[in-house]
This record gives sequence, structure tokens and C-alpha cells, in this order.
Amino acid sequence: MRRIENIEVFPVLLPVIETFQFASGSAGAAGGKAPHVFVKVTDNEGEVGWGEGRPVPQWSYETLETVETTIRDHLAPAILGLPVADRWGLHRRMQATIGRGPSTGQPIAKAALDLAVHDLCARAAGMSLRTFLGGGERASVELSFTLSGHDAEAVGEEVAAAWEAGFRHFNFKAALASGADAEIGSAVREAAGPEAFVWADANQGYGLHQAREAAPRLAAAGVDVLEQPLPADRMHLMRQLRKSVRMPLAVDESSVGPADFFAHAAEGLVDYLVVKVTRSGGVWPTLAQISVAEAAGLPLLVSGLTDGLLTKLAVCQVAVAFGCMGPAALNGSQFTDESALFPSKAEVESGGTVHLPDTPGIGVRPDEEALRDHLAHEGGR
Repeated sequence: MRRIENIEVFPVLLPVIETFQFASGSAGAAGGKAPHVFVKVTDNEGEVGWGEGRPVPQWSYETLETVETTIRDHLAPAILGLPVADRWGLHRRMQATIGRGPSTGQPIAKAALDLAVHDLCARAAGMSLRTFLGGGERASVELSFTLSGHDAEAVGEEVAAAWEAGFRHFNFKAALASGADAEIGSAVREAAGPEAFVWADANQGYGLHQAREAAPRLAAAGVDVLEQPLPADRMHLMRQLRKSVRMPLAVDESSVGPADFFAHAAEGLVDYLVVKVTRSGGVWPTLAQISVAEAAGLPLLVSGLTDGLLTKLAVCQVAVAFGCMGPAALNGSQFTDESALFPSKAEVESGGTVHLPDTPGIGVRPDEEALRDHLAHEGGR
């Protein structure tokens, strides 16, 4: 029986190539460094799986240092010796080691290990991750381009440039420019055309009265959905907003696990499930969320935490396994330079589309020598 034999942790810093600002903070400024933590899991037969976590403190309380030490000093010792295929046991052991409170409990650290184990399982089975999860042959996902401009003219120019690069769907950050959200939404819709899926993400940036004013204006501007308009821990405000607006709504920061999403779906507060594998603690708990959405009859939106290519492909593998063709707002490559880790990236992502390979596992693995070159500190492993 294959068992987990060794776990290595690689905390790295990658160059930020474009500033990414949103209502609750920033995922990095151009010229800075973006933290990523890669995990290599090896079984007793020598097969390897890779996972990744992208800690952004404004979106989660985790940092590069906490993800590294949580995996190395707590989670890894708890799962050594576990049968590789026992993903239920994987999460039981991780939860017993780092428990949950209002959130999953170190979800980014857990997600990195979960991705590595799923990659290893699928590799050992000789299947792509989507096939391993029971999916069909579909092998591509359209991406949604994340717009970083904060006025109508800037986003119109961004849409035009992204359209030329092959993108057909767009998302933008709301609750940043005072009173300009509807104008930005209208500019995006006009530039992108009627077939584009356009979504506004407020990242908890509105108060109730602002959300009540913004939602109908965004809908009139042609925006398809408003994501996380209110603070994550204010479900009573979501109830009031739902009563007063008809625009499709989604929650992200408010839904970090199956129970959270169930509560919102059961009360009819949301129109979409936002699939965010990293925030949810990995593939396994995300499958439970998707089951809730399926039972509630709600469609999926796919998003991320400016994750790298490894996570992007893993999330797309999950999405297509359950019939979601996108668009997926997996935008890490817009803001960070990971070319050193994935020199063959163009083979799997081009023209606004992720092309999933048929190779076993997630479909990509980082260059290990390049990882060592980008370690955040000596002895990172």
C-alpha cells in the first residue's frame, strides 16, 4: 500500500509585475515580491505529488512564515505514514492537528498539502486529476481577466488589450472608486460585448446602504453578478440585502467551507457558489461544497487567491470534472512572474484559456532547482 513517506516545504518569493488593489487590501505592488509555498509529497514507492499555497494576509490570516511552519512542524508530522488514497483521513488528521473555528483553520497550508496528495493519488493511478475525480474528457477552461483599473476609461483600455490577447470574460474590483462602480461596469460591458460574463467583486467593501444603491446600478450597467458585497461575518445584512435587490449575488469570504455555503444556499441568499480551492482548504472540502451547490441547484463560479500555475491547473481540473466550463478568475499570472518555475507554461495556458493536459496528476510541476533559487530564506526546505 502506498503511504506518505516524506514531505518537503519550499517557501518562495516571486516577482510582482503589476499592482493588484482591492477593497480589503492588496495582493502586491509592482516591483515587490509575492509569497508562495510549494509542497512536495513523496510516497514509499518514490512517486511524487506537488501542491502550492499563496498566502495573502488581507484575504486570510496566513503568511509565508505561518504556512511554512504549520506544514513543516504540525501538519506534515501528523500525516506521515498515512495511506496516500485516504483523503478523508488526510483531512481528519489535519483538522485534529489544527482545528477549525469560524474558518477552516490554516486553510492555505492545508490546501497546499491537499493538492500535493491529490496530485500524487492521480499520478499513482495513471490518471489526470479530472479523470481521477470522475470527470469526463473536457480539457479546457476559459479564463476571466481581472481588471486593475479604477475608472471607466482605464478599464475600457484594459478590456481592449485583454480581448486582443484572447480573453472574452472580465471581472473587476468594486467598492474602490467612490460612485464609479456602475460607470466601470458599463464600460466593461460596452468594451467586452454582450456575450462576455462580467462580474463585480466588492471584497466586503460595501456597507448595507451602499450595496443597496450599487446593486441595481451594476445590474443596469450589464454586470452579471455581484460578489461579496458585505463584510463576511454579517449574514444578517445579507438577508436584508437579498430582500431589497434582485441582482444575482455570490459570497466568497463568507463561505470557507461546506457548512457556510449550505447556510447561505438554504436561505436563498446566493445565486452562485464561488469555488476557491485554496480558501476552502483543498480539493476534498471543495468537493463537499460543490455537492451542496448541486443539491441547491446553483451554478459555479471559479476564483482564486492570485495563485500560481500549479493551483490554477488543479482548480481547473476540479471545475471541468463537475461540468464547469468557466469563466475562471484565476489571475495569478497577471500579477506575478512565475516563468522561472514553469518555463513551459505557454503549453497549458494561452489566449485566455487553460488547456489541461492528459498527463497524470494536476498536469504541471515546478522546476525544483528554480524553487531553490527563489527560496525566501536559507534552509527553506
